Amino acid sequence: MKTTMRSLIGVLTAMLGCLLCRPAEAQDFYAGKTVKITASSDAGGGYDIYARLLARHLTKYLPGLSSAIVQNMPGGGGLRGARYVYQTAPKDGTEFGEVHATAMLDSILGVAGKEIDPAKFVWIGSMASDTDVCSYWHTTGIRTFKDMHDRDTVIGGVGKSTQSFTFPNIINHVLGTKMKIILGYNGTGDRLTALERGEIAGSCGINGSTLMSVGQRQIESGELLPVVQSGLRPHPSLPNVPLTQSFAQTEEQKTILEVIFSQMEIARVFAAPPELSPERSADLRGAFMKAMADRELNAEADKMKISIIPMAGPEVQVLIGRLAATPDDLKAKIIAANAE
Repeated sequence: MKTTMRSLIGVLTAMLGCLLCRPAEAQDFYAGKTVKITASSDAGGGYDIYARLLARHLTKYLPGLSSAIVQNMPGGGGLRGARYVYQTAPKDGTEFGEVHATAMLDSILGVAGKEIDPAKFVWIGSMASDTDVCSYWHTTGIRTFKDMHDRDTVIGGVGKSTQSFTFPNIINHVLGTKMKIILGYNGTGDRLTALERGEIAGSCGINGSTLMSVGQRQIESGELLPVVQSGLRPHPSLPNVPLTQSFAQTEEQKTILEVIFSQMEIARVFAAPPELSPERSADLRGAFMKAMADRELNAEADKMKISIIPMAGPEVQVLIGRLAATPDDLKAKIIAANAE
């Protein structure tokens, strides 16, 4: 009886040890370490704002972590940062990055970043779904999508591989709008200044969350007018601004636009390098979702007037897999829609 009891105690002790080993491993691994988060954009923009917000609160949820810092790596419409995370960043759980969903769709379509397989990233999670807003300065007289369709307008963009070019270019091709896109602007702030100076009439390629954060004064004053937004659902702060695909005249037009705009469901998404171990993947995904529920993080987001609408890593992995499975004939139509 004593032997049996001693054996049972031994088994229970071993089982308890296994249950407790994962948190101990996580604590041992991250103790004293720094996690680096790559932001695939310049400092001060929407992507950077979200990355820094996450970094400020991530240390609470990775036991023993000393600090989390953001390193900016702009270039190629987010492709430079994505390449770094995919090819170069350590695969040990100490680095992950913000990855532009636009760059991932380009990779899936074979337009750019062919050396990247988005399905092989370990997707950590997305901080928010969003929309891409086309807005115009009040003096231009552009008030509706019909105005955009009927009148020639000049809008500002950053580069050909960025959302500020690809989205309005696709809207032009699919729906017949007449936006002339002038490139070379340095992000959102530069374009807002250009609008105020009268250099350009409007701008697409600014996320709803960013627009409501850095352009709120101009919107509230009536100087900047959001006309349409591109995404699968309206931004919470712009419920009455119509969705671009609502102006589609055919099912094919609607399908093309919905595939392209589905990337806005993961507008603030983070990924770790391929081949990250299941243990470290679980650590980062768990810490990410705990941070999304953190009261202090959400209070800070409210003050900055940005939305937290999280999607867990496994859900992102499914969405990316679905995009990667886009039929070749539809890919060809999407590529044709984005031709210059």
